[in-house]
Amino acid sequence: MWFRRLSGVRVLALALVACGGLSLALAGALLLGADSAHAQGASDIFTVRNVPVDETAGTAAEARQVALAVGQRRAFRRLLRRLVPENQLGLVPEPDSNLLQYYVLDFSVADERTSAVRYLADLTFRFNGAEVRKLLRSNNVAFAETRSKPVVVLPVFESPDTEATLWQYPNPWRDVWSLRPGDDGLVPLPVPLGDIGDIAAIDAQRALAADPEALRAIAALYGAEDVLVAEASLSGDPEAGSAVLTVVTNRYSDGTNTAVLRDKVVQVTGEPYDGFLTRAADRIDNAVQEAWKQQNLLQFGSERSIVVYVPLDGLDDWLNVRRRLHGVAAIQQTGVTTLTRYEAQLEITFFGDEQRLSRALAQRDLLLALRPDSNWELMLAEKRDRLMSEPQPALDGQSIFPAPAPQ
Repeated sequence: MWFRRLSGVRVLALALVACGGLSLALAGALLLGADSAHAQGASDIFTVRNVPVDETAGTAAEARQVALAVGQRRAFRRLLRRLVPENQLGLVPEPDSNLLQYYVLDFSVADERTSAVRYLADLTFRFNGAEVRKLLRSNNVAFAETRSKPVVVLPVFESPDTEATLWQYPNPWRDVWSLRPGDDGLVPLPVPLGDIGDIAAIDAQRALAADPEALRAIAALYGAEDVLVAEASLSGDPEAGSAVLTVVTNRYSDGTNTAVLRDKVVQVTGEPYDGFLTRAADRIDNAVQEAWKQQNLLQFGSERSIVVYVPLDGLDDWLNVRRRLHGVAAIQQTGVTTLTRYEAQLEITFFGDEQRLSRALAQRDLLLALRPDSNWELMLAEKRDRLMSEPQPALDGQSIFPAPAPQ
């Protein structure tokens, strides 16, 4: 039903476009609601998935009620850790069970199992983003909402008994990374499957040598731009509880090294080998998430507006821009000033500065840059790539688009 209704809007809009530039502006207004509805299917950072519960009580029904309460609080804490930097978590008040329900929109249950007195399940909770934001802001808690593009993790492992390995067995370092939820934070950290395509794209030697083409190839397979090469070197005896893991993590963006993290993790008494490796992986994950949150904290005390020009090839470009703008956390509102077949002019009101806005938009494949005439331009990333590699289209001997801003 929804798809049929949206198709009707598109048909009406296209009919209006045929009337000329002024009608396109009217068509654009009609399409705003359709874009908003379509964007609701996007990944929601206020949804916490796969929360395990295992509770026992007098009856299965009682155990289920206890499990739901426990899972709800567990999910809420995971949500806070996702959004709030570590140094701000202590400022968030601990809501009681009755108040906590106020922040939950709904929940779903998977893999449910019961006995006479026990309840086990995996729960998913969808929280009310507006109310969670209100809670954090009322307590002066800094937080971030911008979700990063995926960052592919390549866990390279070496020990006194093995050379550096990525795909070959054994690689216990990659095993623990593969078991982690790769999308629980604002920075998704997928680990390649190790299939034929992955093996053809890169191996341990090329990863450690930072081969730019290999890094770009593995990133492209997972819809990413950045790659983390996490090289872990084991020494000591994990069976005796005396292991030491030295980890050097290099982050590459488009094949270029942008950050290096060095860490050393010492196995503690009684700690199992996989738990020891998992703790090391947690530290890397946490460092990546914290750095991203600090770079993208919402600055509610700093509100400003800019006018941007959006070059268009037609209605599909406009629809894509509107869809990608929807839900950008830093943007408070957008308004269409003018809209023609070849260009839109928008006023964007946002929190923070242009650099943070540009970073947030880039995660949606929207490029914000200053044009040579000092006006702001917002362009679809794929359009910029096309303009850089092909001759610009022309109308009546004139270029439709301004020259791309220098890189």
